[in-house]
Amino acid sequence: MKNVWKNVFVLGLALTSAMYLSSCSEKDDDIITDPQTQAKLTATASNSSESLSNSRVAVGAFTVNSLTVGTQNVEMKYYAKADLTAGISLGNLALKTILNAGLQTSASAKKSNVLISGGQAKFSLVGEGTTPEGNYTEATFKLYKNTAANANDPMSQKSVLILGEINGKITQFWTESEKIIRASSKSATGVEVDQNSEIVLVFEMDKLFAGVDFSTALDSNGDGRIEISPNSPDGNAAIFSKVESNMETAVSLRKR
Repeated sequence: MKNVWKNVFVLGLALTSAMYLSSCSEKDDDIITDPQTQAKLTATASNSSESLSNSRVAVGAFTVNSLTVGTQNVEMKYYAKADLTAGISLGNLALKTILNAGLQTSASAKKSNVLISGGQAKFSLVGEGTTPEGNYTEATFKLYKNTAANANDPMSQKSVLILGEINGKITQFWTESEKIIRASSKSATGVEVDQNSEIVLVFEMDKLFAGVDFSTALDSNGDGRIEISPNSPDGNAAIFSKVESNMETAVSLRKR
């Protein structure tokens, strides 16, 4: 009987130790040990074949006058600078995820970002703060549906809003989706972040509108406006579904 209680005591001690070590490991994962630098995360719009300049955005029959995108819950992955300078090949490196750096905390706040205004691409600040030095290969974020905005705010109950013209007719596209978007670097080595760098989420308009023939867009209710949205009164469901689906592959990660 004494041996039975001894075994129970030993087992209990082992389980307690394992739980303690697991807890410590989780806390250690939250600690950033890599050298950090100040950095910004911004967002803009462009065509993938063009440089990031303030040029009028037009894709096919759709001339875009404004683009607003809601973002939240940003998460970035990187290769640590120390590992790269040590000469370790990318194939043998593990991507690290930033858990509590100032940049990611700031960028994860809910906000609506104006990326195109007056037909010109703009850079909108998503977040800024300290972040580990290294090469950033991807950033994921969740679209933010603005439920806090006043009913008169164009972004009320929307996560993405695009205004423009199709063949001279006023056009509006919007969605309330809060899907996860992944933006990957164009280069396998990622975007280098060192000494006050600026990382950019680029919404590539030609990819967003890929496979869409806007000349077929309808103004079925005859109100003088083309509406492309959930339950659109103009019946442009196929165009809406295609553009919304394209969002998942229309954002890239670059350095400004």
